[in-house]
Amino acid sequence: MLRMPKFRIRPSMISGFLVMSLLLVLLGIISMYFAGRMQKNTRRILEENVTSLKAAEELEIALMDMKGITSNYLLRRNQRQLDLFQEKKAAFLYWLAEAKRRTFTPEEVQIVASIERLFEDYLASHERVVQHAREGNPAFAYEELTLRMLFLFDRIYEKCEELLAINEKLMFNTSALVERDHQTMNRLVAAMAVAGILSGIGLGLVLSQKILSPIHALVLRLRGASTHELVQQVDIADLSELEHLDEYVHRLINKVNEVNRDLELNQMMLMRTEKLAALGRMAAGLAHEIRNPLTAVKMLMYSLQEQETGSPQREQDMRVIISELDRIEKFLQDFLNFARPSQPRLVPCNPSDLFRQTLRLLSPQIKSKGIHVDLGGDPKAMIFADEEQMQQVFFNILLNSVQAVSDGGCIGIDVQPEDDSQVQITITDDGPGIPPDLMSRIFDPFVTAKEEGTGLGLAIAFQIVRGHGGTIAADNLPKGARFTLRLPRQQEQP
Repeated sequence: MLRMPKFRIRPSMISGFLVMSLLLVLLGIISMYFAGRMQKNTRRILEENVTSLKAAEELEIALMDMKGITSNYLLRRNQRQLDLFQEKKAAFLYWLAEAKRRTFTPEEVQIVASIERLFEDYLASHERVVQHAREGNPAFAYEELTLRMLFLFDRIYEKCEELLAINEKLMFNTSALVERDHQTMNRLVAAMAVAGILSGIGLGLVLSQKILSPIHALVLRLRGASTHELVQQVDIADLSELEHLDEYVHRLINKVNEVNRDLELNQMMLMRTEKLAALGRMAAGLAHEIRNPLTAVKMLMYSLQEQETGSPQREQDMRVIISELDRIEKFLQDFLNFARPSQPRLVPCNPSDLFRQTLRLLSPQIKSKGIHVDLGGDPKAMIFADEEQMQQVFFNILLNSVQAVSDGGCIGIDVQPEDDSQVQITITDDGPGIPPDLMSRIFDPFVTAKEEGTGLGLAIAFQIVRGHGGTIAADNLPKGARFTLRLPRQQEQP
């Protein structure tokens, strides 16, 4: 009787899978490290350099306003002009303090100190202009304005331009670091793909050697057995090992898919982060190139409006022009708020209460369309959030839902603690849903299906939720759209 040897496949399989899993985990950790570093560098661009750029631009705007107000005062001798000057002076001092708080290099510190010293001289010169005007010496006042104040204005403006140039250079250098990290990230992803292929081939060869070779030997021995000889039953370790093999393979596939999903998510986050950095730089340029002349035009329009004593139609035209200028300025401010979001002030708050406040703000639109709103879930669930920012998130999403549903439509809100660490908030509507071609870009800036929309509402909501350490996602239901938010949870006190 021929006796077949026992062969085992479990140790070889486990060791092969362990090697592959460890390799994937190692590459995943390295990729997460570079992704975190890229996000840190980009966050530094947005929080430090963009804010410093904003401060320098606001200093220039306030300085130009004070210059125009002083000239108007000499022409009109109106106390209101002096009050306006004090407002612009307060704005200048506020942004000067912001600039001091955001300066990190010795060169920036020196420039801000020069601006502060020159502005003190500028204020003293302004006081002399006002004093000469009040004493009835317009010639001395005009001489002080044209010789001394304009000289100081030019010096301060030059220093603000130098501060802008320094921060633009710092932003460029940091962006170069982000780009290098991005290239390293791409190489790591490529290395992971190659390593997965090679390890898969190696594991396949090992398994074929450990499994197919013994089976092949078994077949050969059976073929060579005599017709009258019996072959003893073959013991392949545990009878369920091939079933375990299938289980291990499925686990490995799920692990690989999970790692790939994480990598795709990290790449999407990195691409979005790069977009935000580019928008930050573009926002600074927009504010510098548009808001300065826009402010000058508004000052002239206000001056013309005060002087205008013509027909009612002309006065109405002036009000329309000023209203449109204000609308342009508001759009620029929304764009800047998106490009440089402020840090949230986290406090325990109740999302159900925030929804009620938001629904009160939207009640005119809700009542006019006869929309039914169902606010459900756990009314005692608490989150850590900035109440003002989170109410803006809820407002932007609910406004989209109100505009999307038809008359008599329905909007559902559900607040549920998901686990010990976060709360899930779901907002649904029975509108037409999100267009498929916009689904993957719904949270990108300037993406909108509405003709009158700016495409910044959901992008701002995404920024705020991410700044809170949460997530936001959108998908379509059989009828309507659904937004799902997950935010850090504040556990209830016993």
